[in-house]
Amino acid sequence: MTDENNNDTNNSSIGQDEPLLPMEMPVVFNTPKIGQVITSTVTGNTYRIGGLIGEGAFSFVFFCKDDWDNNLAAKVLKPVGDIETVRRRTIEEVSRLVHLRHPNITYAYDAFEYQNSFFIITEYCNNSMLSLVREPWFHGPAWVMPIARNLLQAVEYLHSNQMVHKDIHFGNVLTALSRNELGDNEINTVSFRLSDLGISNHINNIDPSNTFMAQWMLPPEYIRPDEFGPLDHRIDIYHCGLFFLQLLLNRELYFTNDEILAGCPRQLALRLPQPFRSALEKALRRHTMYRTSSAREMWRDLNSPAS
Repeated sequence: MTDENNNDTNNSSIGQDEPLLPMEMPVVFNTPKIGQVITSTVTGNTYRIGGLIGEGAFSFVFFCKDDWDNNLAAKVLKPVGDIETVRRRTIEEVSRLVHLRHPNITYAYDAFEYQNSFFIITEYCNNSMLSLVREPWFHGPAWVMPIARNLLQAVEYLHSNQMVHKDIHFGNVLTALSRNELGDNEINTVSFRLSDLGISNHINNIDPSNTFMAQWMLPPEYIRPDEFGPLDHRIDIYHCGLFFLQLLLNRELYFTNDEILAGCPRQLALRLPQPFRSALEKALRRHTMYRTSSAREMWRDLNSPAS
């Protein structure tokens, strides 16, 4: 186990030039343990690792606390590929987080390499929508407009910077609770964050070879681009449509490729009350040229008077 008494010889800031390891030495990736204390050579901040709070295809996420008693999240990239591949993936994600700062995108505090593991420290968000929607008390329709105002602002900001998220779903939309430093009640306000820019891309660099998505959320243009249009920022519009459709129906939905190509998500949206029917059927259209063109337009559609 590693603790605060270890020296920093194995630490390195992300992107710093280092000699390559000898080819005969296998690289061992070390995932952190509960109670382990790790110090960043980038900021000097020390993080005490807590329990596992999430896992994705490319990373683990652990709860942690820093020197200032802030609740934070430590994202540790999985060893998918060799060490240089993981290092490059970390650098790219950190670069996106640093250059795409927005109140409704999870905030990055730190990033560093420690004993062949790569850490990205972000703000801690208390719940994902995936965990909330599975609670028996959860009533999705009541959450649509508060989440839409925060989420669509984040999406609009990404698109204005020529970036496409490509992975908007219940697991990547989080609730953030702000602490009241002067009040007796620790929690003061609730807002929503878009997280995980790990597979986001510049709009000019999107193609099936770098666009990894779960099968159930593939947009039609991914499956048949010649028929339904190019892969561009409207992937996110389609995913937002799926997100709000599930909230309004108060359940998780999974679609096969045949159902996606047949337009089943849009058909479900056509059964909703106004203004959600018009807003979501437009966002879920199969042909990109007829789909909602922007997150701002989607917000306006959601706020249109019921017809």
